[in-house]
Amino acid sequence: MTASPASPYLLRSSTAGNSLKGALDSLIASHINQIGPSMLVQVEAVKADDAAITGKVTVRPMVQQQDALSRAFPHDLIHNVPYLRIQGGSSALIIDPKPGDIGFIIISGRDHTHAITTRQPAPPASFRQFSMQDCVYVGGFLNSGPDQFIQATDEGWRIVTPGSVTIEARGNIALKADRIEASGDVITSGDVRAGTVSLKRHVHGGVQTGAGTSSPPQ
Repeated sequence: MTASPASPYLLRSSTAGNSLKGALDSLIASHINQIGPSMLVQVEAVKADDAAITGKVTVRPMVQQQDALSRAFPHDLIHNVPYLRIQGGSSALIIDPKPGDIGFIIISGRDHTHAITTRQPAPPASFRQFSMQDCVYVGGFLNSGPDQFIQATDEGWRIVTPGSVTIEARGNIALKADRIEASGDVITSGDVRAGTVSLKRHVHGGVQTGAGTSSPPQ
């Protein structure tokens, strides 16, 4: 007996009756259904701490489960999911997820609890396989347009933020351009030099009282 057309496709019974092929198909489908697939999720909570070790998120799978009558059932939340950070050695681009972000979870084939805890190669913590508990988060997809961003255009790089931009360097900062323009005030606690002329320490020649002007700075 076949299932009604309203039944979810993966839950419909085989049309092969009691044949060997039908039995094998049912067995294979049963095993496939037990494999946790990569899926869209939405971030519910984030545990991050500035530039510390990469944090973790709590996510909710967005594609719900269905029963044989097409009734939807939400998945449970998945806690303590490590998220992706673009990093090489001690250099990183830190953009932590935010609640409401949409991304993907990538599911491990085995229980990776020991490897996550120790950050070292380790045997699986249990015989669990393809479980949604053993996943990492990669985002974001389908999110709204950002308020601040770094954009590569045909004309060059564009940095936009509604706040401030802070650059910290222990060494020098070198700017190389044909022209540097500022639409606001330029404030510095140090000196400014144009060629060999210091803004703080330059002198003027031809100084005299009255309405005369001095010579250019030296």
